[in-house]
Amino acid sequence: MIKWGTTFGSHDGALAVFENDKLVFASDAERWSRKKNDPIIPGRLIEFAENKWGVPETVYFYEDWDLKNERRKFAGQTSLEKIHFKYPVIYCNHHLSHARYGYWTSPFVDCTVLVIDAIGEWNTMTQWKVKDGNFSLIRKWDYPKSLGLFYSAMTQAAGWKPNEEEYILMGASAVSRNYNIYDYQYIKSLWDNNKSFHQGIDLEGLTDEFEIAAIAQDIYEEEFQKIINEIDDENLVFVGGCALNVSANRFLTKFNTFIPCNPGDGGSAIGCALDHKIEPNPYLGYDIFGEYPVTEIIKELKVNHMVGVAKGRAEFGPRALGNRSFLADPSLPDMKDRVNKVKGREEFRPFAPMILREDVDKYFEKGIPSPFMNTIRKAKNETKEKYPSIIHLDGTSRVQEVTEEPHRTLLEEWKKETGCPMLLNTSLNIKGEPIVNTEKDAKNFELKTKVKVL
Repeated sequence: MIKWGTTFGSHDGALAVFENDKLVFASDAERWSRKKNDPIIPGRLIEFAENKWGVPETVYFYEDWDLKNERRKFAGQTSLEKIHFKYPVIYCNHHLSHARYGYWTSPFVDCTVLVIDAIGEWNTMTQWKVKDGNFSLIRKWDYPKSLGLFYSAMTQAAGWKPNEEEYILMGASAVSRNYNIYDYQYIKSLWDNNKSFHQGIDLEGLTDEFEIAAIAQDIYEEEFQKIINEIDDENLVFVGGCALNVSANRFLTKFNTFIPCNPGDGGSAIGCALDHKIEPNPYLGYDIFGEYPVTEIIKELKVNHMVGVAKGRAEFGPRALGNRSFLADPSLPDMKDRVNKVKGREEFRPFAPMILREDVDKYFEKGIPSPFMNTIRKAKNETKEKYPSIIHLDGTSRVQEVTEEPHRTLLEEWKKETGCPMLLNTSLNIKGEPIVNTEKDAKNFELKTKVKVL
């Protein structure tokens, strides 16, 4: 039996395929259409899934379209047209789809699942107590109160794209911490007085994007801490678009914390169709066949200090975790600037270290587990001195802890040959484009950037 889980219509379209209840494939729509954050599942992706696994008997959709239209009417928005998809769909609940994805891919039997995003149908924050697979809703916020909408409004006010470039706002928040306290107090008063941020925010002449970013991050973190301080549980699963705010996730150390590889809406393509435990495998997408080129990667890094890798199954979600990665030598002082220039990104944007799990505590302060670049950690002094290219302006790094092959062997061999315990790891794309998916995409990246892709 073939069943599909789907997300589409708003942003971050995605398709998951189950064969006899086994998850065999999941991919974001943008990888196939080559349109960043594409809300529509393109025909190429549908045809690929049909040709490889057959026509689905059942298709699940991650939210309740009718309930969503009720909220849109309340908000003064026009109603959405009836869903148009190749196959009939079964509606699910937006926040429950998030929660199910997080729980069923987590290592926990009993836990609390926290969902925070911009908006589902009505919910913007939910907490679920889960025991042996049974979900009970214990707390919620409803529209218009929304941390996610607040953060998106501040992203737009700073000049970046809402529902797409919140990660840039987060990175920019570390550039300047000397903001005007009166600006902070004004914006905080809007939040405290339950302003709806759905249509944006008027900042009354405040135009400095770095000040806006710092204020947004501080208010988000203050409210986030209030939420998590009320959670009474040892085990926590955190999902929803706000789980991608890796800076704030550093506050989750009091829990045994699990954050899946694709906690935003895309991951709900799995969650809406899943009802049993599975391994939290991020490598679920298109497969570029062949042996992982460990020797060739190291050779290229030693000669040219940077290399692209497109091999094996593509990662599901926004993080490149070694199979669609742009790797570089983090010991070179100018490497951050060089890679940002190649990718066409802002100079302040940080990069992640890819490091063996057993080496993490030697180079970084304590933090939650981070196999999917889930959080930041403070870099120790030795790390700052030796590997400056993976240190952000605030002295932190968004860590990828590696335990599995083939990336374990890559790091072991790199460390053996150079003495360096980590690699700079960023996504294999240039700004404004989705991460490389196919062989053709890899070749296009190589032609545009002159960086060799293996």
